Amino acid sequence: MDRISIYCEDGSMNKFVRALKKDKRLNLISFPFENTNRRISKSKKPSGLTCDTEFTTADSDMLISDTLHSDIYESIKQIIGVEHMNDIRHIDTAFKENCKLFITPDKDDIVNNGKALEELTGIKFFYCEDYELIGSYISTLIGEMPN
Repeated sequence: MDRISIYCEDGSMNKFVRALKKDKRLNLISFPFENTNRRISKSKKPSGLTCDTEFTTADSDMLISDTLHSDIYESIKQIIGVEHMNDIRHIDTAFKENCKLFITPDKDDIVNNGKALEELTGIKFFYCEDYELIGSYISTLIGEMPN
């Protein structure tokens, strides 16, 4: 069975979410240049990096073609709002990484738009403190509660 990818937005790494890393069936992913966390994988396909952002570095091992927007980027922008570029970038990165879950501390811009975003991306969006809902959804994906 392939590992289930879970996107963990900056600020979502509470004790419950960190414990998910112990389950070898799960792969926790984050944006590679924001408050990096050694406990989770850095995305190799971050969305929307350009030379004028503070994210690019000369020692990066990413292909430039992997940092382009996905074909649904503009639709994500319409749902979230153009003023929330980092949120748009995170959601598009999770989509490009084929994540099944997106865990965030952002109820306003992301969780409140979760239904529309799920219809567009196929990703389930969860507030980082909704432990029971996160655990229950993971169990439906892997057939049992996470270890």
